[in-house]
Amino acid sequence: MTPGRAEIHSVKLHFLSPVHIGTGEEMDPFSYVIRDHDLYLVDTGRWVAESPDTNLLEKTIASIGFAAVRTLIANQVDVKRYALGRIAVRSERLIQSYKKAIAQQDSRNQVLVNPMPRAAADGMAYIPGSSLKGAVRTALANAFVPSAGVRSEDARSRPDYNQKIFGGIQRDPMRHLKFRDIPLPSDATAVFEAREFALRPDKRPTPKGFFEAALGEIVTGKPVCYETTLALAPFDLHGKRVDLSFLISSLNSFYRPKFFEEEKKFYERDNQVLGATAGLEKRISAMKPREALVRVGHFSHVECVTLDDVRQPATRFVKGKRMPYGTTRTLAEGLYPFGWVILDFAGR
Repeated sequence: MTPGRAEIHSVKLHFLSPVHIGTGEEMDPFSYVIRDHDLYLVDTGRWVAESPDTNLLEKTIASIGFAAVRTLIANQVDVKRYALGRIAVRSERLIQSYKKAIAQQDSRNQVLVNPMPRAAADGMAYIPGSSLKGAVRTALANAFVPSAGVRSEDARSRPDYNQKIFGGIQRDPMRHLKFRDIPLPSDATAVFEAREFALRPDKRPTPKGFFEAALGEIVTGKPVCYETTLALAPFDLHGKRVDLSFLISSLNSFYRPKFFEEEKKFYERDNQVLGATAGLEKRISAMKPREALVRVGHFSHVECVTLDDVRQPATRFVKGKRMPYGTTRTLAEGLYPFGWVILDFAGR
């Protein structure tokens, strides 16, 4: 059966926990300054061009080095004049690391921050609709593992199971599903330190760095909701009709168990983490019939980006043996899991 006419569904996005969508780029103190608990994105090019001493940077680099330029920028840039945007900083460790790097002019301390994508027109952060679509695609793929005949060896190669489930690029039915990008208000993101939380208390945590993330209600203490639209032309796949009801069911069947398994395996081991995530558990437990849980963005973890029953993540080899997976989580400030969002279709 050919796809039906595209249906436009209004979607409310309830951000439950911080969400970080990567850009593949990193910011350093040549492009930002921190004042108090705010990170300002600065136009250093314009600042240099408008400086009365046009050779200031060249002389600083020649006499002291690049690290001194960061100190120069930190101390002299007028953020009221040259700021392109402002991001709240939730990480005290970032603030201290930045102050130390500026004061000691230590070039080894790069103080890198991973930003969210930003619109070219106004510089505002946004959630790409393609990120939501990717989360939906994983849940739908998981629903068709048995009927598509996907095996463990297929799961080692994403093209193999994609081919079996969705067909080739020209036939891929996911082209009939599209989310609109979600622009975020200027105060909707903050910078967190991502910290590793391990099952083994003696495991030395792997440094993760600092990440800008959209705020969730377990951080703000109040609902965080945005709106988008889903364009979906229902289609047939392996003998089943993929419409909105099937999509909601597939999402909840895949992601809801992942949350409760993660809660039991990790969050309940630490009273601080359990307290910080209590609101998350309460909201997910009380989901309504036309709501669907998804996990979006970076730090979604292997269980939420691979397929059940055939999961074969490519972990590291140590002494000839592949290391186990699912033994750590990455939490914002060591407290908040990343990526949990509820899609609310009740407004249709």
